[in-house]
Amino acid sequence: MEKYGIFVRQKNIKVSNSIMEEKKEMDEGLFKSRSYLSCLNEGLKLPTRHILSLLRFLYPSLIAGAVVMGLWGVFFNQITVALTRWMAASEPVVLSFPLFTLIILSVLSLLADSFYMGNVMTAVSRFAAAGAWPALRFGEAKREIFNASLRALTCTLVAVVVFSLLIVPVTLWLGAGNVWVTVVSYVLLLALGVPYCMVIMDYMLGERRDFWCSLKRMKDGYQYWGAFFIILFCGGLIMGVLAAVSWLPAGILAYAGHASLMGVLEGDATDLPSYVPALVVFFFMLASVIANVFSWLTLFPLSYLYGSVEARKQEKASFEEEERRLQGLQ
Repeated sequence: MEKYGIFVRQKNIKVSNSIMEEKKEMDEGLFKSRSYLSCLNEGLKLPTRHILSLLRFLYPSLIAGAVVMGLWGVFFNQITVALTRWMAASEPVVLSFPLFTLIILSVLSLLADSFYMGNVMTAVSRFAAAGAWPALRFGEAKREIFNASLRALTCTLVAVVVFSLLIVPVTLWLGAGNVWVTVVSYVLLLALGVPYCMVIMDYMLGERRDFWCSLKRMKDGYQYWGAFFIILFCGGLIMGVLAAVSWLPAGILAYAGHASLMGVLEGDATDLPSYVPALVVFFFMLASVIANVFSWLTLFPLSYLYGSVEARKQEKASFEEEERRLQGLQ
């Protein structure tokens, strides 16, 4: 009996030590010098440790994104059929309503994505400030989330405008179907998009919260271009595969609805069951929620990489200051 008691105590001590080690690992915070692989590892583990807390904090933005994507599901067939007939028609086709709907849905998607990114980065910002995972309540952080969403919207608009200004002339020159347009797009993403992640992280998590000051951090983005690319590639690859799987049912049903509507307009009486449009909306909304959750695979590792870059910068400044102090004593 005594041996059994000793065994239980030893087991409890091991469990306590394990919990303490895990807590210590969790309390290391965001701003710590790490390798890019460690940033990727920690960025993947942090949201999985606190997935329930994150979902409770993010549910308003997840619902907003799902509602907007549900609207895409409602109007998807009308938009795609109108565009298909316009591209194939020999006579003019009225596109006023589909184009207006497309513009409205695109604006709503931009706002919903900015709201979600602001919500996520608010959680990351509070984690960075506390040094440990904080108690997150959406109601207490509304103003902070609103400001973060505006910053996310600013970053997205600047990226879209700059990319459009660069790629539209190339498209007009080479033609929309030219393979070199795709090549130029990838080159622009690698040359500007990858280091721009540093600007986004600094604007969302930095102390200054000034976009033009954060824009100067592009040089740090180029300095750590390899680390940013590896994290974006690894996290984005996993996220892309999982998101593609989650969108597969919605894509199949949407294509079936598109083909059915095209057949009806061309005189084919064959139609899908009446519940299919409702399924399209449902799977669009479900895929939106799942894809947004999978975006953690890039947002959190990028946040850790930004914290590592900042920590290294502070260490370098401290070292240079100490070196100057020693030189002054001599």
